[in-house]
Amino acid sequence: MNKPTRQDTVTFRIWRHSGVQLIENIVGRLEYPLAIHRDTGEHEEIQEGNRKRYSGVWCITHVPTGKSFGIRSKDWDKIVTYVSQIKDHPALLMLTDDTMTAHPMFDDLSDLHSRLRREIF
Repeated sequence: MNKPTRQDTVTFRIWRHSGVQLIENIVGRLEYPLAIHRDTGEHEEIQEGNRKRYSGVWCITHVPTGKSFGIRSKDWDKIVTYVSQIKDHPALLMLTDDTMTAHPMFDDLSDLHSRLRREIF
């Protein structure tokens, strides 16, 4: 998977404490059900004119729920390795946080996430 350029943008929603927010035209790649993208805070600063460039950090968000995976890295190859090893897990196909956490394989997903974080990052 090639690293996205400024012309490669995605739109998805993210979950925040204040509610769900739509993030539009952020540099990234959609690898459904996951999005690999630049930091959303930096994206907002660029949109507001308070910043000119991204720091180089890549993040991962679960597209259906808008929840972050808590992974931030400047190493594109590590991000792609993580996504390629987890994206096909059945629990990730659930559309809400409630249905994902209630999925019979959710514990397996959590274990896989923890193991991959230790091994890759």
